[in-house]
Amino acid sequence: MFKYILKKEFLLIFRDIHALLVLFIMPAVFILIMSLALKNTYSDSFETKLKVAVITEENIDTTTFVKDLNKSSYFSADLLFEESLKTLIYDKNYDFVIKIDKDFKNKINTNEENFQIQSYSKADTNKEYFSILKNSIVEIISKNIMKEYFIKSKIDGKVLSQLSQKINNSYIYKDDKTKTKPNSVQQSVPAWLVFSMFFILIPISNTFINEKNFGTISRIRSINVSLFPILLGKILPYFIINQIQVIIMILIGIYIVPLCGGDSLVINGNYLLIFCMSSAISICAICFALLIANISKTTEEATSIGGVINIIFAALGGIMVPKFVMPEFMQNITSYSPMSWGLEGLLEIFIRGGDFSNIKIYLLYLLIFATISLLLAYILLKKGRN
Repeated sequence: MFKYILKKEFLLIFRDIHALLVLFIMPAVFILIMSLALKNTYSDSFETKLKVAVITEENIDTTTFVKDLNKSSYFSADLLFEESLKTLIYDKNYDFVIKIDKDFKNKINTNEENFQIQSYSKADTNKEYFSILKNSIVEIISKNIMKEYFIKSKIDGKVLSQLSQKINNSYIYKDDKTKTKPNSVQQSVPAWLVFSMFFILIPISNTFINEKNFGTISRIRSINVSLFPILLGKILPYFIINQIQVIIMILIGIYIVPLCGGDSLVINGNYLLIFCMSSAISICAICFALLIANISKTTEEATSIGGVINIIFAALGGIMVPKFVMPEFMQNITSYSPMSWGLEGLLEIFIRGGDFSNIKIYLLYLLIFATISLLLAYILLKKGRN
């Protein structure tokens, strides 16, 4: 009897072609968009450098300052004379305008009290960009002042000028075999994969609620089939769909994103562990969808309730906004989202090269959430029948 229940489920799934398209097209689009949007966040430089206008009088010091600023991986600077700030920022699209005195070195050396280097930008400019600019200015001026001091003291100044090149960062992985550098695709693929797996709620709620309303479940029950085989019969087909999602989204990260100008997805961990995590996420998402389908009376109600809850889970779970950019109190809240458990488990594998001991706590959380959801769905279904 169970195989006929499965056959029925597969027939219903392929009739709801629009819901299936949502499950595959939506995450694919999000992966492409977010991988490209976050590319600079994980890069050592900006693909499009920030434009900087330096307003001052031309002399050897200001020319050297602009030249050194252009050597940065982040900025493209021009030396300009006095001009309207609004014109430079809004018409000529400069990201920053810097006003600096032509004799800035002398004023720094004499510790002039009123000396300032003034920066201007749009109100919505990323504060991190200003921090990078500020640090670059300090570094450039400090090097030039120290270089003059070294020359006067007959000390080799090359050591100072090459100091930044001698400071490097190395990534430490849990698996010693992995040596790849983290990139935006390794964040985007797991994040939107988890999000899309939870949206299995749409086809499940459509078919399940229609079956309840049309009396299909009651007719199956009339031939002595218990409720658990009916619920389990819902899990297996959608579990298979979720695993197909995993394969397709990983392939998009590896082959499609690079074609659009992004980085290629590199998986540092074990593929078997990815299957373990994706299985736990899938079971959790399906059981949650069955719970929502039993709470709701109509497909519209299920889509509304489930959709809102999924978006909240995604917002809190580091899906829409990477966890590392959140303030501390928000990072603490993410631990209560099932999507966060799935995402953190996948990131352990994709980026950090973790093993089973690193993901077992996330597997446990997901399976506990799934068990509770399935039991509640069973109780509600049985109560509704009675």
